[in-house]
This record gives sequence, C-alpha cells and structure tokens, in this order.
Amino acid sequence: MPQGFSSPHRDERFAARTETSAGGSRRALSGALVLLLWAVPAAAIAEDGHAPPSRTQLAQTFLDGRTLKEAPAFIVQRYRRRAEAGDVRAQFYLGLMHEQGLIGDAPDEEAARRWFAAAAEAGYPPAQYKLGVFFEEGTGGPEDPARAATLYRAASEAGLAEAQYNYALMLSQGRGGARDTRAAIRWFEQAGLAGVTEAQMALAEIYSAGSGGVPADSVEAWAWLSRAADAGNVEAADLLTTLERRMDEAERAEATKLKQAHDALARMRRGG
Repeated sequence: MPQGFSSPHRDERFAARTETSAGGSRRALSGALVLLLWAVPAAAIAEDGHAPPSRTQLAQTFLDGRTLKEAPAFIVQRYRRRAEAGDVRAQFYLGLMHEQGLIGDAPDEEAARRWFAAAAEAGYPPAQYKLGVFFEEGTGGPEDPARAATLYRAASEAGLAEAQYNYALMLSQGRGGARDTRAAIRWFEQAGLAGVTEAQMALAEIYSAGSGGVPADSVEAWAWLSRAADAGNVEAADLLTTLERRMDEAERAEATKLKQAHDALARMRRGG
C-alpha cells in the first residue's frame, strides 16, 4: 500500500482520481455553467432599443435545458446570423443550444461540434474547452485524445479552470501524449487555486501517496485536502482527519501556513 491515507478502502476509492478512465473525474460543464464562466457582453445580443438582459438571465432563459425545451426562434435566428458572420461567441452559443437539444427536436452533437470548432479555430477559449471534451469523448465525431489535449492546453493557458483540470488529468494519465506528473501538478494547482475541488483532491492524492516520481508530502496533501474540505467536500474532511492523525505538531503547523498561502494566492488571482 502506498504511503498516505491508511483506510483499507482508500486506495480503490481515492486513487481513482488520477488513475480513472477518461470519463471518470473529468469535468464537462453544462452550457449554462460555461456561459456563466465566460459570458458574452449582454449588449451584444440585446434587442435594439431595449435594456440588455443580465448574463445570469441569458444563461437561465436561453441556454438552460432544464427550463426550456426549445430556444425561441428569434434567438436562434439572431445567433445564427451573427455566427455565420464570424461572431465567435454566437458560434459558441449555437453549439451549446445544439448540444442541449434547444434547436429542433433533439440534441444535434454533430452540429454542436461544427460550431464549437468554428469558434475554437478563432481562438475562443470556452469553445476550445468544449471541443476538447467532444474530441476526448468522441461526441459528434471520432475520438482524438491528442487533439483534446491540445485544445485543453490552449483554453488552460487562457485561464479557464475547467480546462486546466481536464488537461492536468490527461497529463497524469498519459492520455493524448506522454504521462507527465510534474506538469499535471502545475495545472492541477492552477485549477485548485481557482476552486476546482476535483483538482484539489487529485493533488492531495498525488502528495499523499507519492506518484510519478513526486515524493510523498503530507504537508502539501493536508493543504489541498483542507481547501477541498472548506468547499464542503465531505470525503476531503474525512480524509483530512485521517491524515492529521499521522502528522506531528510541526507538520500540522507548516501545513496550516501553506494552506493560508494558497488561500492568499487564490484571493489575489480573484482580485479580492
């Protein structure tokens, strides 16, 4: 059993975060959530002469499949005109609507993939992320893990935390390229500081067990587990208690300081 959490069921349950298959822990945001992460300026799609709706209203009203069975025709027409004229945001939103089945009678993954590709090729990070998910899963066309990794990296470099996590996961698994645990850690850290709980848990696992040539480090593992626990992750809280029993007073003090440094850095990046 690797060094780290000593629960007899821990290895099967928790190590799977970095050893899982492609579909296991990867985050694939819904259209509404992606929109909230990287919303188009509301004025760009407001009807002439009317006050633009808020980004939240746009997400919930036009792109939330839980409340709409079909997008209003005038919205589809407006997005399509802009998309065909080369507006990358409109291309992205058309892709989301096709993906969620808000245009026509059912989801059209091939059409979604085409519109995501158009926006991704123009360098739009949310579309790069979504197209990466499609290539990784083989949605709307053939699988291409290498292409997925390239797209995730592009969106990661633009600062999209979900893409950073997905790219790190691929690096940790050696999917779409060579396995590189140290590079994976760098991207897990970016996503973890942005609040992606799965990234925080993956870092805790890597540092708890030591993997890919990275030495076990209880201090790092504690700091990342603590951030996940602060976000309400019950499993993280349980594992944190287990880990603390194995740490001495000096290690716990150092881990607390490291976690405070992580929190400060995260606030700086949010501008808070």
